[in-house]
Amino acid sequence: MAKRKIIKFREQGFTLIELIIVIVFIGIFASVALTRTQLGLSVIQEQIAIDQITNDIDFARSMAFANHDTITIQFSKNNGVFDKSYALYKGPNQDRVLISDFPNSSNGVVSLDDYKMREVKIKSVNFGNNNYELQFIPLGDCNIGSEGSIVLNSKTIKIEPITGKWTVN
Repeated sequence: MAKRKIIKFREQGFTLIELIIVIVFIGIFASVALTRTQLGLSVIQEQIAIDQITNDIDFARSMAFANHDTITIQFSKNNGVFDKSYALYKGPNQDRVLISDFPNSSNGVVSLDDYKMREVKIKSVNFGNNNYELQFIPLGDCNIGSEGSIVLNSKTIKIEPITGKWTVN
C-alpha cells in the first residue's frame, strides 16, 4: 500500500487588517509629500517672479541705452496693497506711453498673477522717497539716488543707484 501524502493549500491573500494598515500608511506618506511639495512650490514660484522682475530690469536698462530713450518700470498700490503687476513706459515723464510690445507683457503691463506665481506677493517697493518707479535714462543709467528695493514673500531685490544693477537677498 502506498502512503498518501496530504498536501495543505494555504490560501493566498491579505487580511482586512493588513489592507487597512497599508492604506493608512499610504495616506500618511501622501499627506507628508503634499505638504512638502506645497512649500517647495512657493519657493519655486517666488524664484520665477524674481527671474521675471530682474530680467525686465535688465531689458529695460538695455532698451534705454539701445533706443536712446527713457524707460520706466512703474509699480502701483491699491488700498495699501501692491498690485501683482507693473507697467513699462517709454519716453520722458510728460510724454510716456506704454510699451505695448514688451516681452511677457499684455500691452506693456507684466502680471505676476498667473498660475506660475500664484503664491507670490509684492510686499513693498521703494526707489527712494516712497517712489514706486524705476527709471532708466537714455545712457542706461538709473535715476534713483539711493539703493532701491523690491520685497517679495521672503526675498528682496536690491537695485543699485546709477548702474541699476540688482542683487537678491
